[in-house]
Amino acid sequence: MHAQPSIKDLYEAAKAYDEANLPDVFSESDLICVIGQSGEPYYVSIVSNAFAAYKGEAGLTGYLALAFSDDDDPTYEAMELDLAQECLLAIFTEDLDELETEDRKTLTASGVSFNASVPQFRFKKQYHYPWYIEESDRSDLTLIMEALVYAKEYFGRYGKTKQSDSLIKWLDELGLEESDKKEYVPCLERDEKGFSVTARVLQDESYGFIFPQAFFTNEERQLHFKRMKAQPGKILYYITGILPNPLMGTLDTRPVYPTFALAYDPQTDQILNLSMVEDYESEHPKFVGELLALFEERGKVQAIHCYGKRTLPLLEKIGPQMGVMVVDGVSNERVDQLVFEMFAELFEPHEHGPHCDHDHDHDH
Repeated sequence: MHAQPSIKDLYEAAKAYDEANLPDVFSESDLICVIGQSGEPYYVSIVSNAFAAYKGEAGLTGYLALAFSDDDDPTYEAMELDLAQECLLAIFTEDLDELETEDRKTLTASGVSFNASVPQFRFKKQYHYPWYIEESDRSDLTLIMEALVYAKEYFGRYGKTKQSDSLIKWLDELGLEESDKKEYVPCLERDEKGFSVTARVLQDESYGFIFPQAFFTNEERQLHFKRMKAQPGKILYYITGILPNPLMGTLDTRPVYPTFALAYDPQTDQILNLSMVEDYESEHPKFVGELLALFEERGKVQAIHCYGKRTLPLLEKIGPQMGVMVVDGVSNERVDQLVFEMFAELFEPHEHGPHCDHDHDHDH
């Protein structure tokens, strides 16, 4: 049983990491799995002056979605992939002035001196702004950096001494062969002697974003909407996504990127409703409630065209339950334009600068 690492341990591990020049040996695509203190895997990607340790299944899903993203994705969806990442971050900077006051205090308290680059550490929770680390994050970061320094020495024995070297010799030694369907990542886990190294299959196809689905549980309410007469030929565009600017929420100390839902009538070119929630996982029923209220107020549509990766999963069950066709929306410029006009209207006032004291009136 290992004692909890101190702040001094964390910064000593960071100094050893920095001095080992790991970006010379491992490229961004050389994923290394490190098992954290609680048994959760971190998938580490190293770049110059930083590394990201993607946490668990959510972290790996986010990393793979970003790595394999399609250039044809709508712009606002592509931007959202960055916000979907869940990872521990270590960023090394040579400019002490770049450190925030909190980072300077912690660095001084550690008593560890750095010759060149100094580190700052953050945890990036999904759809949250990167924030200061907690004690459990400190333990995992210390372990990860010690494991990576060990990985340099270990894989050096198999001829991996620079980025362009592969891990083929190591896999050959283990009698393993990669293929189109099977990719291995090294997995390091702390043991009594230091670290044990095994090969783990990268299960990229078993991961993915899973979004909530809505459906009626109240039969009377379902029948009410089922019996409601649909307006002939009437369609609705329903767009969901993540806002690009973080806001201070009420559910978490970390600033959050809220989820929005926008209901748009393409026939009259009207935005009928705009709604936001802090935590989509628990608050998505609010979106559905407002959509049903819209039907009560304006009449039921024949079809809903879904935009944004959350929308089809949210509505594909509840739509047919009330006799509304739900389809994947065909990409079009008007939808992108609507989303970016909304972003501009919501956030433009803040572009006057941090000391702006103008009043801004908006009737959202």
